[in-house]
Amino acid sequence: MIDLLNSWVEKIKTNDAAQVADMYHTDGLLLGTFSNSERKGQRLILNYFENLFSSQVDVTVITKHEYKSDSISTSSGLYDFEVNGLIIKARFSFVFLKIEEDWKILTHHSSVLPNEDKTQ
Repeated sequence: MIDLLNSWVEKIKTNDAAQVADMYHTDGLLLGTFSNSERKGQRLILNYFENLFSSQVDVTVITKHEYKSDSISTSSGLYDFEVNGLIIKARFSFVFLKIEEDWKILTHHSSVLPNEDKTQ
């Protein structure tokens, strides 16, 4: 099976909103790091990435935890965004759905890490 998260990272590194948005299901849901709005559907997801890519963006996966079956895959963990040279530490969860022979992102949640872990 292809590394779905890595495919998303490689698309982010292109800073091409259309390439990234194309990875999402037509009814996909994005709860993005850099927006307070839910983005449901490719048009709103494309808009999110168009706005984000007005800056130079890179992402590095720090940890990932995956589950894969024939038709669904999940990936959760930590990543660092670099936006115009500033590092933003965030956490993520993706749900990928296989439709015929193609994988699409059904849901994607990403949020900035809290400053302090209150459980320690």
